[in-house]
Amino acid sequence: MVQTPSADSKPEGFVALTLNKNDIWKFGTLSISPFNWLEASYFYYRPTDLEWQNTAGYYLDKGFNVKFKYKPKNGNRPNLAIGLDDFAGTGFFTKEYVVATQELTNMKVSFGIGWGKFVGENSFDNPLSFISNKLNVRPKISENLSKGGNPSYDQWFRGNAAAFGGLQYFIPNKNGLSIKLEYDPFDYLDFSSLNRPEASFNLRKKNSNINIGFSYPFNKFLTIDAAFIKGNTFNLSFTIGTAFNDQLSKKQKFNPSLDIKENKEHSKIEFYESILLNLNNNNLFLQTASLKEDELDVSISTSQHRNAIRSSSYAASIVQKVSEKHEMDINQINISHINAGIELNNIKYIANHINNDNLPIELLVRNTALESGDSMGFKKDEFKPNIDFPVIFSSVSPALVTHIGNPEKFFFGGVNLQHISEIQFSRNLLLSTEFNARIYGNFENTISGPGSSMEHVRTDLVEYLKEDDIVISRMQLDYVWSPRKDTYAKLSGGIYETMFAGYGIETLYKPFQKNYSLGFEIFHVKQRSFDQRFSFKDYSTVTGHFNFGYSLPLGIESNISYGRYLAKDDGFTFDLGRRTKSGFKAGIYFTRTNVSAETFGEGSFDKGFYFQIPMDLFSTGYSGNYSTFKLSPLTRDGGAKLIHDKDLKGLIYNSTYRELNQQWRGLLN
Repeated sequence: MVQTPSADSKPEGFVALTLNKNDIWKFGTLSISPFNWLEASYFYYRPTDLEWQNTAGYYLDKGFNVKFKYKPKNGNRPNLAIGLDDFAGTGFFTKEYVVATQELTNMKVSFGIGWGKFVGENSFDNPLSFISNKLNVRPKISENLSKGGNPSYDQWFRGNAAAFGGLQYFIPNKNGLSIKLEYDPFDYLDFSSLNRPEASFNLRKKNSNINIGFSYPFNKFLTIDAAFIKGNTFNLSFTIGTAFNDQLSKKQKFNPSLDIKENKEHSKIEFYESILLNLNNNNLFLQTASLKEDELDVSISTSQHRNAIRSSSYAASIVQKVSEKHEMDINQINISHINAGIELNNIKYIANHINNDNLPIELLVRNTALESGDSMGFKKDEFKPNIDFPVIFSSVSPALVTHIGNPEKFFFGGVNLQHISEIQFSRNLLLSTEFNARIYGNFENTISGPGSSMEHVRTDLVEYLKEDDIVISRMQLDYVWSPRKDTYAKLSGGIYETMFAGYGIETLYKPFQKNYSLGFEIFHVKQRSFDQRFSFKDYSTVTGHFNFGYSLPLGIESNISYGRYLAKDDGFTFDLGRRTKSGFKAGIYFTRTNVSAETFGEGSFDKGFYFQIPMDLFSTGYSGNYSTFKLSPLTRDGGAKLIHDKDLKGLIYNSTYRELNQQWRGLLN
């Protein structure tokens, strides 16, 4: 609707950014749907009249919303939704609601009941009071408010309630253009301002409870909404969004580039060399191979595919065609993936099933075995192509740098020229570097974050961002190995991130047939100087965590870690995310440590959300690259973790039965 919610449901994997402006405020909302039944959003709100440091228009508020949706299988029944808005914030927008939306011919009709900020002039007694008399009274201020950021559950669904609703009519043959009409119950001097003394009555006065608007989907990514609200204010919104649950561009059909010469002498070495040539020509780089009777073992390394079933089936298809041309009698082809010198998996195909167009895909899946990698497996193979180490990978590209949410200015940003390189001294020994040079930025116009009584392990971030000379953002040396089956380790040292450098060790136990993983990491680090070269500040610390991860049904991934953080506070971080079949992942996290809310400062504790978008969703080819967006409402020192590259959970992905078994739609596709 315009100002009130509906029970409309976005598909899983949907991400949208809505920018809203009128005379009262500027409003930005980022919404994510990890499931069809769940929508979570985070908003920034900048009112025109409210003051920060005695300056009108500088006040900046932020908060979280969540909506749970139910769509019945019977299309004749309405969608239902229960929502909590600003449920852990300052209370400017705190409200709860239950709403139903019925789809009719060219029309959607919504009706709901709301609590909290929905309550204006025409309220009524709480319809939930039959559950408990305590629901009749809503505290004006949550006892859990403290420094903000804590869920205000002692207010939820309490006190008087109010009705709201409206309709949306889609004009036939007008490319989705619709008219919206709704009943708006809000008191704008309370809603979004808490009746603060500087709130402008002229801006917020209400001449009508009816809002009217138009909505037009400009294309499948952009929707424009214009409305006249509260009888006297023009409201304009832009929504940019799409679902990342499937490919956004059509992929090229698998058509490998083959160069196969007849092997008249039926030489095994010529066969190996032909496999090497044809796999490498298709970016499935052969590491080792071994032919024993009628069974062929092949290990590959590729950064082009994140789906191991896809890359292994491509490799098996190429190898099977090579073996036919060389008249090699092979019944089974085993493809393993190697990353950082570690064998992640072993996927076994029946050779004559691979390129058999008459074989149902279900039978191919049923006869393909998924097995664990062997830490010494590929090293025993007969054919080992010579690799001229060191191998160097390097790229230069522009990179966007941002700092969001500073009260004096919502967005500070810049563009860097970024050089990223990786030097492989061996399969297991890697040096990763990142250099940045500022091309453009406006960070010099901002000030450091809010004052902190803790060690400034993060609140001085802006001072680092202000540096406009060439900086070393990362120079990290890693040695990765597998001491035994399902167990992995990494030794590392160097410059880990913008603010810290040091050395440490990480271990991971990740059994192939289980849904859990256990890990431990410990680092000794020292804080870097603002110039981000090779000089340091006096502060140093030891930080480390025990990590327990568990994979739940429906692609849900959970992780809890306990240990010591950069500011020497102790506690735990809980992370919960959902990965869709396309590889898109959205998640939330929060950290609680032995630091009090007063010491931590505004926000009370660290929390935020993130999402990862596979970049090949936008291209005609495949890629293993992701774009990760992470947002924390405030940059504070409590609960701060070290950022380090090549963490083992990322390096050792595709090493369990569950991870592989979710990827069958990539089979020869």
